[in-house]
Amino acid sequence: MIRAFVDRIETDERGEPIAVLLVALGEGDYLHWLCPLAWLPPDTREGSWLQAAFTPDEQAQAEMRHEIESLLQELQGE
Repeated sequence: MIRAFVDRIETDERGEPIAVLLVALGEGDYLHWLCPLAWLPPDTREGSWLQAAFTPDEQAQAEMRHEIESLLQELQGE
């Protein structure tokens, strides 16, 4: 589980609100993660703490594998 701190909320070049999240990598070392505010819980504010978890997307992986295999077959003339 990854913990992220909402450092601030800004507006991107399209006028959409984005959250600047800080993720601790080590002592005094932080990753700045820009995330659309719409992707976060509705009550997210500056100073909020969030948890994130990444899980494999088996369906997307299978679809991409199929697409790549199809393109390779097409290129090889099969």
